[in-house]
Amino acid sequence: MNISFEHAKDFSITPALFIAGWKVWFKRFSEHPQQWKYAKMPLGESDDSLSELIRQRSRFSLEVLARMMVPWAYRNSSQVSTEFVRQYSKWLELTSITDDNGKEVEAACLTERAVEYWDSLAFVVQDDFMNYAEARVQADIEAPSSDPVVLDDQGIELIGEDTYPPFVPSADATDDEFIRALVQWIDDAPHQPIYLKKPVGDAVAGWNQRLLRFFWPKPRIGYGLYEATIDPLYYRAIELAKSVDSSDSVEGQVPWDKEWRHMAVKTAVELFDVSGTPQKDVTLENVHHVIEAALNQDENSTAKMNSGWSFLASAATSYLDYEEGRLPMVWWCSRVASSIISRLDFLLAEAGVTELGERFKNIGTVPGYGGTRPRQYTLEWPAGYRSWKTQVAGSKLANQIVHILNTETKANGEKRYAPMPLPAGGEGPWTITGVQRVLFSDGY
Repeated sequence: MNISFEHAKDFSITPALFIAGWKVWFKRFSEHPQQWKYAKMPLGESDDSLSELIRQRSRFSLEVLARMMVPWAYRNSSQVSTEFVRQYSKWLELTSITDDNGKEVEAACLTERAVEYWDSLAFVVQDDFMNYAEARVQADIEAPSSDPVVLDDQGIELIGEDTYPPFVPSADATDDEFIRALVQWIDDAPHQPIYLKKPVGDAVAGWNQRLLRFFWPKPRIGYGLYEATIDPLYYRAIELAKSVDSSDSVEGQVPWDKEWRHMAVKTAVELFDVSGTPQKDVTLENVHHVIEAALNQDENSTAKMNSGWSFLASAATSYLDYEEGRLPMVWWCSRVASSIISRLDFLLAEAGVTELGERFKNIGTVPGYGGTRPRQYTLEWPAGYRSWKTQVAGSKLANQIVHILNTETKANGEKRYAPMPLPAGGEGPWTITGVQRVLFSDGY
């Protein structure tokens, strides 16, 4: 039996994901992470908003854990109670704990059956669910209000203070010239991967080396392993997109049979799990609408759009690399947006540009907190959250980066940029997916 959340319209998760979330919460926010199987967690039942709970230092509570398991629309509503714990007494036991003020408060702990169930799972299955749970913390954390939600590490970074760009175009230069300067700057600037506020390995430089150091959602899931893990989902998303894109498909009509319709929803749900962005309304119609809008580059689409749906759009269209007139979508999440906008903002300001005007039309920000986000900007960039105009514009810009990496040469005719490392070894031309991975890490 899955665990359902009444105040999230009965959104449900598997017991394995819930227990994995419990373990991640101890790992991240408890003073005794090794005792997760038997230690207690405060219940923390509250009607306060998610951001307010975090300001109250209530991160380590069943309430905050539960809210991070449900879609963004329900994260400002209380999700746990003593009744909730009793309802799922198979997995949770009601108890109490003494807080920092010496007051006894309601708490919960895992039951012996829950621990036995977790221990019975194959390690590879445990790892999958741990990755899903960890992604909930590392991803763009959305909530119904605009208040910042900072679950983990965060700090303000002024882009340009550490490594000045090797080239700054003039104020009257074209947008293309500024994008070329951005690409060169990312190639030149050192990149230090960070996890839990600590450096992971040595700093590297170059687009190719940055890609090789990509990981998600934790360092053990590096570039090669991540791509191998996500490949089955990309394969299914692409097959779904190809059928929508076929000449036999009628616009606005779902082309899939019963088996494929089930696959469409399941693929979307699992992509949301991998990216840490659980969604409500994951219906057949919404999945089809998003894929169709992405294929058609429909900037006026009414299809769903946020960090989760953008990830689906990018996966489904990733096969369109190098196809003339087509546009593989980039994952326009807060990390990718922060990478591009913060560097363009610095370059433009250094060039003496004081207003965007018609420059980089529809390139918009996506709220995100953690790592070095939010970043400070000099110019006024529009909000691009949940905007198909921004999704399409951001994808066009990212595809320009792909073109530059694959074609730009030095004065002596040599390629300026190293080819893209392939997940299974070897090298090849840069793709939108490879560029997306680098920008994702750069924007953290």
